[in-house]
Amino acid sequence: MYLRSGRDERPSVVWTRGRGCAELAALIGGDTSPRVTGDLAEKCIEHRADLLVSRRFPGSFDLVNVAVPVDFNPDEVTKVTATVAGGPHSMLSADIADRLAAALDVEGEMVFAVRSGDDPGTGSDLLDQIGARFSRLSRRIVEVDSLGDLVANLDEGALLVLGAPGGSWVQRAMLGPGARLKRTAQAGAVVVRSAPDRVFRFMEEPVYVAPLRQADDTLRLHRERTLAVADGGRLVGLVRRERLQAAGEAPVASVMEEAVSVKLDETIAKARELEPTFGPDPIPVTDHEEYLVGALSLVDL
Repeated sequence: MYLRSGRDERPSVVWTRGRGCAELAALIGGDTSPRVTGDLAEKCIEHRADLLVSRRFPGSFDLVNVAVPVDFNPDEVTKVTATVAGGPHSMLSADIADRLAAALDVEGEMVFAVRSGDDPGTGSDLLDQIGARFSRLSRRIVEVDSLGDLVANLDEGALLVLGAPGGSWVQRAMLGPGARLKRTAQAGAVVVRSAPDRVFRFMEEPVYVAPLRQADDTLRLHRERTLAVADGGRLVGLVRRERLQAAGEAPVASVMEEAVSVKLDETIAKARELEPTFGPDPIPVTDHEEYLVGALSLVDL
């Protein structure tokens, strides 16, 4: 729903060719953010990307969060405004706005737009909820009758950050079927689409033992209660501490059980299905050829 690193850290950002893409990627991820070509999924996994900056949304691609600059002019930005509406992209909109405001050294804000006569209560609650995470963004509710009214409420030099179509009436009016994103702000706009959190973004170095290592040696070297067993780079099994304690000098292979893992491109929600098996211990992460490529700890997620 939002970028992995804290505000004062740089997330991993990759970008494709297109107007404003390099500039936007550098502001969010730093000047070393790489341009990628070819297989986007492969490149995003290779760079463990938190965000892809692209000239357009790449179809049904949902491996990482995506940001699309529209008439983006960073030299004209005097304020960054995120529109939030409770949809799936609101948290990412606020996150991107917060980072851009910090990078450009300008004010950042969140705006909830309601149609005239509608109850603003929901908007106030949402702004408080998101604002708890992005406290440096100011908040306001704008009552409008049309998209034009919303644009008129933006400060001169505002950069608008909003979610992809499918959520609020604001998103549909700007970006929905048959609509075109026209002048939204003097400094342009950034349209964002959030993706489910994926394992490869959060995994760490693999934790494992070789199948021929003696059980008692393994107990001295590892504290995990459930441990991956790998041979030649491939995951071949799991071994539990209580079985190692009963095995003495026998090899780990003699007491290991069937391998269980999560794939590196699966969602964190999918990985949580393995929590009963591993508890606080790291979950083995494999590629699609069963090579062990990482370990995932769910404790801090």
